[in-house]
Amino acid sequence: MATPFDDPSRLPYRDIMCIDCKSFYASTEAIRRAEYPLASKIAVLSRAESNGGLILAASPDTKKDYGVKLGTRKYEITPDMDIQLVAPHMKDYIKLNYRVNQVFRQFTDDQHWFVYSVDESFIDVTHSHKLFGSNDEIAAKIQDKVFKETGIVTTVGIGPNPLMAKLALDNAAKVEAPWRAEWTYKEVSDTIWKIPSLTDFWSIGVKTAGKLERMGITSIYDLAHTDRKKLNKKFGVLGDALYFHSWGIDYSDLAKRYVPRADNKGYGNSQVLMRDYTTRDDTETVLFEIADQVATRLRKHNVLGEVIGISVGFAEPNENNQRGWGAQTKVDPTNRTDDLIRAVKYLFEKKWQGEALRSLGVRVNRVSRPSTLQLSLFEGNDQYDANLRLEHTIDQIRDRYGYKSIVRGYSKKSAGTAIDRSKLVGGHQA
Repeated sequence: MATPFDDPSRLPYRDIMCIDCKSFYASTEAIRRAEYPLASKIAVLSRAESNGGLILAASPDTKKDYGVKLGTRKYEITPDMDIQLVAPHMKDYIKLNYRVNQVFRQFTDDQHWFVYSVDESFIDVTHSHKLFGSNDEIAAKIQDKVFKETGIVTTVGIGPNPLMAKLALDNAAKVEAPWRAEWTYKEVSDTIWKIPSLTDFWSIGVKTAGKLERMGITSIYDLAHTDRKKLNKKFGVLGDALYFHSWGIDYSDLAKRYVPRADNKGYGNSQVLMRDYTTRDDTETVLFEIADQVATRLRKHNVLGEVIGISVGFAEPNENNQRGWGAQTKVDPTNRTDDLIRAVKYLFEKKWQGEALRSLGVRVNRVSRPSTLQLSLFEGNDQYDANLRLEHTIDQIRDRYGYKSIVRGYSKKSAGTAIDRSKLVGGHQA
């Protein structure tokens, strides 16, 4: 059987590091309290006033001793647990992330430095060895420098491409000190193919894993030894990616960033609800607020959208084991709040079957710059212009004085969340 390793000259060979700030939010809170991050017992809790508040991060001992992890609810934390619950401070996390990344940038050039998330970054050190030493020496120097300058403990996965570095990080470097691990093509059979389950593999979620299992593929080894044409027939281009990824092959280049076409760009907002929403009025209140936020972003960027979609997540899977649904509709190009609200209301009332909901989202796609104006038969030109000027005026007032300076009536209902969320950074306490 031919394999992707038959011609080594076609394999990507770089020296990539995927660096993670260990339990970043919890570690930052421990440092604020003059505690060693890995010895603290801290959990960062979003929306502490709600019993359904979510754990955003937990220190290693908290995870190990009590099984507390991202997504654990406040009501699952019992009094006998020796855990210090703390509020998030997103501005502090952003500032510390900047300081940590300033260290990373000292070991490569900006072209080969890529921030992946608030606690994770990639760097390519292929051309840094003459200055800083071997891969392991560079990783150790980064860990030491970050800890001395910020108090944050970092874990480093190393590989010949971004995928391999990420897999080494998640499945080996994070497990034990010295928090470093390097995976190579020679060790694929002993590393990647030994990853315990499909969902432990980066880019394979529950749905994709389910489809693979229905094809008789229950492990990464099985995936690597499945006919590529069979995968392509089932998943299309994603099938090719899954096949090559199962061999540890990834042709991504940190220096070549993907820039989406303007017509592919979309605008959306979503939120996890702090309780089950079970009535149409309560749910539509939040959907209207989100639609207003999305419309504001469209106007700010002077664009119109013509495909409006909503997504909902159930509090519990339904009888068909579905966890939610999405729906979309096409409209005349618009960026007006009222137009988005009408579309969102139509979609929700058409498809909702009374399920209790825990997440909502609104998204606008097929975005374009205004060119021609299509008038409505039910609204005169003068009225249209007046309404649009009103919305721009509201945007300007909010931009200058804050969101709470002028709100729509539905946001004053008990189900509304926009006023409280306007105080947050990235959806969490500043």
